[in-house]
Amino acid sequence: MELIAGILTTLLGLAGTPGIVIDRVAADTLRNQLSCAETLEVRVDNAPNYQLLQGKVDRIRLAGRGLCILPYLRVEAVDLETDPISIEPSSIQSGKLVLRQPLQAAVRVVLKSEDLNQALRSPTIANSFKGIKIDMSSSGTGKTEIFDLVNPEIKFLNDNRIQLSTKLQPVPANPNVPQSQQKPPLDVVIEAGLQIVDGTRLKLIDPEINLQGAKVPRQITHAFAKGINKVVNLDQLEELGIIARVLKLEITDGKLQVIGFARMDSIEKLESRK
Repeated sequence: MELIAGILTTLLGLAGTPGIVIDRVAADTLRNQLSCAETLEVRVDNAPNYQLLQGKVDRIRLAGRGLCILPYLRVEAVDLETDPISIEPSSIQSGKLVLRQPLQAAVRVVLKSEDLNQALRSPTIANSFKGIKIDMSSSGTGKTEIFDLVNPEIKFLNDNRIQLSTKLQPVPANPNVPQSQQKPPLDVVIEAGLQIVDGTRLKLIDPEINLQGAKVPRQITHAFAKGINKVVNLDQLEELGIIARVLKLEITDGKLQVIGFARMDSIEKLESRK
């Protein structure tokens, strides 16, 4: 929705311009807001074009492939279509747009496992996997140890299931301990279902866990879920005045598809962040 708001600001200065030119300018505006875009098409449906002077746009449609909406995350596909858009005409001259009605859009997003894995290893997300306190005793009442999850990797399986694998690296209490004397890492593999909670967060369902034949403490699965949710948690958008919800989640071999909607009542919070 933030991207659509940027497009609107540009479009409202193009009233009377031929439609094909408006589409191209909208696409160029969007490219400038992205870290990468392999293919990108934007279609602004508005007849006649002078409706832009009245702050009206019938619909904006967007289709992109290989988009980097976040610097550390490549998205395989994004398809977006808005409802009719209405802007207060008196706000156009100031450049601070005021919506006469909420801005709403339907969105489809496709993620590939290799792109999500790259995001999980980025410095922004990797901190979620460091310094995890875990009780490795069989009773669950022993002394906690500190571990880092190293090289986390996700595979998208069929039937809305995923496989998570990582190495559990013990963190020595004394940072000066030579590497040769440190405990070796443990291989961890988790297979679980993936479920949307409240339309905004992901939850691991019925995990099947293997830690070199031993039981895996729940802190590990919680750490994975925390890292994934840093990438896809939609609650964080509410700080920008955007309400987004997932309506459908589908996992097939190698890909995750999410279908949802977004709503924004005001552009003011986006404007103030610039």
